[in-house]
Amino acid sequence: MRKRAIAIVLMSFVTLVIFGSGKSETPTSNEKPIVAVSILPQAFFVDKIAGDLVETVVLVGEGQDPHSYEPSPSQMAQLAKSKLWVLSGTDFERALVDKISSLYPSLAIIDGTEGMTFRQLEAHVHEGETPDPQATAEDLNIDRHTWLGWAQSEILIQNTEQALIENLGLPKDVLDQRTNAFLDEIDTLFTSLKQQLSGLEGSTVFVYHPAFGYFLDSFGLHQEAVETGGKEPTAKELANLIAEAKKDEAKAIFVQSQFPVFSAKKVAEAVGAKVVALDPLAYDWLANIRLMGDTLLEVQKGL
Repeated sequence: MRKRAIAIVLMSFVTLVIFGSGKSETPTSNEKPIVAVSILPQAFFVDKIAGDLVETVVLVGEGQDPHSYEPSPSQMAQLAKSKLWVLSGTDFERALVDKISSLYPSLAIIDGTEGMTFRQLEAHVHEGETPDPQATAEDLNIDRHTWLGWAQSEILIQNTEQALIENLGLPKDVLDQRTNAFLDEIDTLFTSLKQQLSGLEGSTVFVYHPAFGYFLDSFGLHQEAVETGGKEPTAKELANLIAEAKKDEAKAIFVQSQFPVFSAKKVAEAVGAKVVALDPLAYDWLANIRLMGDTLLEVQKGL
């Protein structure tokens, strides 16, 4: 009888070890839900709204180009663990959403741009280029860099808060307080910049890639891009652009780190302008908006 009792105790101990070690490898109720976002500014939005209530995964990391992005195997594994993916409207998402939703049907995918008014890019076809016959005119012309606009960023933030509450069950009162405080910060910053930049209203700002349209629209400024549709300009297009930059007395061409900028430098040299680096995909969105406004003011007003 004693041997049998010892055997039962040993079997119970082994069972506890097996199930105990297995349980530690599965998510517990204390683990934070994982939220996937497409670009770094969205991660800043989630951090401002949800703070330490969630863990954030960013698909397009620092220095990467969202136009040519493809997820790595490790990022696919992170998406598999995520509860929520908030879309930013960037181009790569459109080719990826159907694949991700079929692979991970339990992943909630929310369009952060829902209810937003999009600006249109000027229709532009490079010499010798045939437009995609499958793409509609609207698809070709929509400016998808929405997160830099005053009204558009606030819609993205409000949609993100709603998605966090509805899909993750996060406390509404806490998120409402944080979101409202964040929106107040944004309104204060843009109002201040609008006053400072009021003397520039109606002028043209030359950029390498057309990523700053929503930001410039907030202050009544016009964007003129060197590169459009991911294509470097032809010699003829470059000559026309240089002529236009000279006519407008362009003082600078804004470039971003995600793209080669040979053509932008060539235009700048031809018109005696400066090449000024800005990053529309920087994580600290508030600081970046302030930097963009201050840089624009400094260059355009010669301060």
